[in-house]
Amino acid sequence: MTASRTIRGRVAIAGIGETAYYKHGRAPESEFALALQAILRACEDAGIDPRRVDGFASYSNDRNDPSRLAAALGLPELRFSNMQWGGGGGGGSAAVGNAAAAIAAGYADCVVVFRALAQGQFQRFGAAPPGGTVSGEAALTFPYGLISPAQRFAMRVMRFMHDHGVRQEAQRAIALACYHHAQANPRAIMRGRPLTPEAYDASRWIVEPFRLFDCCMENDGAAALVLVAAERARDLRRPPTCWASPRARSTATPRAATTRRPTPPRASPRWRPISGRWRASAPRTCTWSRATRTSPAAC
Repeated sequence: MTASRTIRGRVAIAGIGETAYYKHGRAPESEFALALQAILRACEDAGIDPRRVDGFASYSNDRNDPSRLAAALGLPELRFSNMQWGGGGGGGSAAVGNAAAAIAAGYADCVVVFRALAQGQFQRFGAAPPGGTVSGEAALTFPYGLISPAQRFAMRVMRFMHDHGVRQEAQRAIALACYHHAQANPRAIMRGRPLTPEAYDASRWIVEPFRLFDCCMENDGAAALVLVAAERARDLRRPPTCWASPRARSTATPRAATTRRPTPPRASPRWRPISGRWRASAPRTCTWSRATRTSPAAC
């Protein structure tokens, strides 16, 4: 890719905003109110008047309509809005990438990436949708018990562990590390409640190879990032964080995630060979970091 076609170094994260985080279903306010709080805090962190925002990007089917957010914030103009449908983890970096592309292309000058969740207002994020019928991709998976994220990825992870000789202790080490870091994070729901190897091993199976502590807690709360052009960010309150190597990845369907394909589907240019197998990938997007913070986009 030529230098003129890349967005690397052209867009920066200028501010970060978060609400308090709550156990699922315990948020005292609506998703809309939580989203507004996070956006206002991100603008304050960046030293930007919220009315300078002219774009929004989100992911995983956030329910807060950008035009309603724009009206509540008093924006004089909404030039860009975008949704990365589906995806829990990778969707966050994809939304950031979409916002960065909009700024680099001149569609907007200041884009807020946000996500809000108040599960008591609607339903549990990872629960099966209500109703007795399904269609589309769900019709190929739900009748066979592949409903929640853990169920949908269990077979893929089991195959990966089998092929590469990964033992269950590796799963345990990841969970223990997450709980260890939570003890140093004042915003973490599990701060003050460390996890021991014994407690992990005694926890119930959700679906092999995932135990209780391997699965996302799906907390309520909201977070937001303010993105602007890199040149503009140099004049703001805090030192900007520019792009590194943007990328997000997801699997197209559970069937694609659990079967080998000798050749890719001809009609889909999004399939690419990974280690001798074919896997669907999302468009390249961006991940971010700031030296003293962790990503609020993480579930």
